[in-house]
Amino acid sequence: MSCPVTGSPTLGPPSLPREPNVAPEDLLSALLLLQVQALEQRNQLLETRWSFLQGQGTATFDLSHHYETFQSSLQEELRKVSQERGQLEANLLQVLEKVEEFRIRYEDEISKRTDLEFTFVQLKKDLDAECLRRTELETKLKGLQSFVELMRTVYEQELKDLTAQVKDVSVTVGLDSRCHIDLSGIVEEVKAQYDAIAARSLEEAEAYSRSQLEERAARSAEFGSSLQSSRCEIADLNVRIQKLRSQILSIKSHCLKLEENIKVAEEQGELAFQDAKDKLAQLEAALQKAKQDMARQLREYQDLMNTKLALDIEIATYHKLVEGEENRMDLPSATVVSAVQSRCRTTASKSGLSKTPSRKKKNHRGPVIKITEMSEKYLSQESEASE
Repeated sequence: MSCPVTGSPTLGPPSLPREPNVAPEDLLSALLLLQVQALEQRNQLLETRWSFLQGQGTATFDLSHHYETFQSSLQEELRKVSQERGQLEANLLQVLEKVEEFRIRYEDEISKRTDLEFTFVQLKKDLDAECLRRTELETKLKGLQSFVELMRTVYEQELKDLTAQVKDVSVTVGLDSRCHIDLSGIVEEVKAQYDAIAARSLEEAEAYSRSQLEERAARSAEFGSSLQSSRCEIADLNVRIQKLRSQILSIKSHCLKLEENIKVAEEQGELAFQDAKDKLAQLEAALQKAKQDMARQLREYQDLMNTKLALDIEIATYHKLVEGEENRMDLPSATVVSAVQSRCRTTASKSGLSKTPSRKKKNHRGPVIKITEMSEKYLSQESEASE
């Protein structure tokens, strides 16, 4: 005789050797006790596994905290990089404005230098022209002086000739006693006229030459002072141009350095952002995997709960059967024989024990359905959150 047992296929009823002297009631009670012990061991094993899965499931919830902490740190780094980039862009704009200002000043200085060089060329031309005119005037002065000397020599020669003629005339007149002409006054008058004319010509020539020389000297001094001032201005402009060139070179090098720093900051920001995106994707994948593991564990937990409920039902059924057998063993022998015969009939028909667990299962089906509905609801919420 054997009674059907519903349970896990791995833990079936242990096979006991039948002895001819053993009563069927003792054999049945021993078999039921062994099944009850095996089911209790299985129940303990499932409870241990359930507690382990619950502890593992609670440990997976710490990923959200690490994920939020890492995301906040990445956002802080991104904010710092954005602030540094804005500051570098502002510095670059300021440097570009300074470069534009220095470029405008440099162009102004170049235009002023060009104007001054043109003025210097004009003044040099005027100075060369004045130098030529001065040379010409000096040549004319020399010519006039030589002409004055020539006139003086001619005047002296004429005066000598005139004196000689007057002496001759006076001698002739002296012989002529009839004529009384005073030629000495005439000679003195002519001499005075020639002297006045010569002095006037000499004074006019000297005054004209002196005025021309003074005018040329004044103009030459004026041109010299203007030339000196132009040379000083050109030297000052050259110094300022050299300074501006050095400043422009330093500003260009500073601009290049700032551009390199901006490029490095942009590359670092892009690398940090890409790294953050990769880590975020990894964390999302880990979170998705954790959610999937949690859903799987929840399904396993549901299966374990269903198995536990079924095992509880079976254990309760076997306990009742054992209690029934113990009660029957306490009755008189006639009652035991009738009970054994009736149980043999029931086991032969295979309807007694199979109906009782089904009723128990029907009575305990409500919590299993509730747990299934809760797990399905949680799984749907997790899938929506992951999407």
